Amino acid sequence: MAYLRFVSYAILLLGWVATASSQDAVARAVIVSADRLPDAASGAPFTVEVIDAEELRRAPQLRLDEILRAQVPGFSLFRRNSSRTANPTTQGVTLRNFGPSGAGRTLVLLDGIPINDPFAGYVLWNQVPPTALSAVLVNPGGGAGLFGNGALAGTIFLESARTDENTAALQLAAGNLDTMAASSAGQLAREHLTLSFFAESFATGGHPVVQAEQRGPVDNSASSDSRVVQLGTAVQLNDSSSLRVVARGFAENRGNGTIYTRNDTAGADLSAVFTTRFPDTDAELRLSGYGQHRTYQSTFSSVDAERKVETPALDQFNVPANAAGAAAVWSMAAAAEHRLTLGTDYRWVEGETNEAFRWDGRGFTRLRRAGGEQAFLGIFAEETWQPSSSTTVVGGMRFDYWQLFDGFREERDVATRSTIRSDRFDDRDGTSLNGRLGARVELTSALSLRGAGYTGFRVPTLNELYRPFRVGNDVTEANAELKPERLVGGEVAIEWRPIKPLRITSTAFLNQLRNAVGNVTIAMGPGTFEPGGFVPAGGVLRQRQNIDVVLAPGFDFSCEFQISEAVTLKASYLFTDPTIHKAADAALRGNLLAQTPQHSAAATAEWKPVQRLLLSAQLRYVGKQFEDDQNSRQLAAFTTVDAALFYDFSDRVSAGLKIENLFDAEIETGKSATGLVNIGAPRAVTVQLRTSL
Repeated sequence: MAYLRFVSYAILLLGWVATASSQDAVARAVIVSADRLPDAASGAPFTVEVIDAEELRRAPQLRLDEILRAQVPGFSLFRRNSSRTANPTTQGVTLRNFGPSGAGRTLVLLDGIPINDPFAGYVLWNQVPPTALSAVLVNPGGGAGLFGNGALAGTIFLESARTDENTAALQLAAGNLDTMAASSAGQLAREHLTLSFFAESFATGGHPVVQAEQRGPVDNSASSDSRVVQLGTAVQLNDSSSLRVVARGFAENRGNGTIYTRNDTAGADLSAVFTTRFPDTDAELRLSGYGQHRTYQSTFSSVDAERKVETPALDQFNVPANAAGAAAVWSMAAAAEHRLTLGTDYRWVEGETNEAFRWDGRGFTRLRRAGGEQAFLGIFAEETWQPSSSTTVVGGMRFDYWQLFDGFREERDVATRSTIRSDRFDDRDGTSLNGRLGARVELTSALSLRGAGYTGFRVPTLNELYRPFRVGNDVTEANAELKPERLVGGEVAIEWRPIKPLRITSTAFLNQLRNAVGNVTIAMGPGTFEPGGFVPAGGVLRQRQNIDVVLAPGFDFSCEFQISEAVTLKASYLFTDPTIHKAADAALRGNLLAQTPQHSAAATAEWKPVQRLLLSAQLRYVGKQFEDDQNSRQLAAFTTVDAALFYDFSDRVSAGLKIENLFDAEIETGKSATGLVNIGAPRAVTVQLRTSL
């Protein structure tokens, strides 16, 4: 399959060469826009929640995933941990609590470029600090939409902060738990050229992740230290054409809560977007290309019952991954009431894990290498039709061709260097046809109805297909025969504004997920089992398997009330019930998907007693959920309160006080078969100072 690797690089190179061709550079304003970002018309029939730069700035939470948890009920990572201290492999994101997984079922885009990890699918949230963004758009549901693989449970659009003016800003933050952050941003704008810069350094000493009464000598705090730098240039090539090139680099180092366990991640991205507009026909062409490189390493251990002795279990010493992609999108007004979007995109991924395992008391006795490659090619078309000022209809189709190739798993004996296992997995390919159709109708100036239906798919990641892993005494085996997940869903919603200051929205939805990838229990330790090998006492052997059918009905409710110019109230509630409807293991039928609460709610109050002062408080409730597929380990419900105070000394200088988990509630984030309970972050207090020019 070397030719596909060549095609990947060739497409990327040609995309960049094409964007470099230009005419005279004479225009004054830099034109940049995100690829396939939903606008007011195309997004109207679907649920789209927007968090703007000001809301990001004044949020009581420090990191982006924490802000989204508080403001978008149903936004969840694989576990309840914050990205401040969570292992990256648990930071896969999903929406509407639709069966969180390590890989995630949601596509996350930064300025139109996917940032999900190429090898494992999770999102490294420290690489996108809130201060670097102008807006976040969250589209739960929607299936494949315009983006194809990975957008199963929805799409999150992250927009970088941009302007056509000269700017400079500095933000400093410090708090308890040995937390410090500093970010700077600047932009230099000239007649036809804009140069931009952003950098952030963030560090926290973190907190212990094991419940206090269960800790032992091997336990310490889970910590993190991250850096990100982004450089961008935007060139106005002529009156209608622009080119934007962005380079990003990031790195983080983490302690995972015990003496031995750590992980490190680094990445570099390069992207280019060429946009040209045709004013006479109200059309636009956008060409984009990107390349991504990731490295990751991590250590895992098992700990005795008294937590006095920690034994190395796995050293994942090198996990390189690469991705390259390109897209061409054409948008045009087809008639007075119609707008048509046509396009094609391509993504290639390669990755592998190199790890040492089977500790004999002196060292690791086995080496494992596993990985492969993937390729995705899609074409899509979508039309937005506005037959009247009160009605919008959006319909689209997408066809994808996917390939899995060069998959392998090798294991060797360290002492003898003999090969114990050498598997070469069959190449596979397939196609997926998806679509979405939605409509929004304004019945009156105060009442609107909307409805949508959609389908989607997700091909398992290289990590799910080829890499087994171990956490403590629990072993999870890979499965190279996993089938792609397939979604069929729909939603209906009512939007009501009985009085101008009050807005109420309620949405009911139903999703059916076939071939859901889950970690399915197949044996209990102690013992030696196929395919996982030896499982110690108190341990569990699981394997990634396809679950035949999961049904996930639910509804959400939200309201916003502007009581006065000084006081705003917001509230939201989500109920979802993702239940295993059909599975090869009859014992799983009727169980909830692991890591899925049925109930979650949030409320926000903001008070601005004087022009320059803002006080806010946010309450968040998450119901009980199960740690495992057997629904045998229950994590307790919890309620937290976050608060913030901001004061603007001038238009350019402001200060803030952020308090997360104000009442120091204990949040259960994990539970082992032996009853060991992991917990989330305690109270965190941060002081913030921001200045701009």
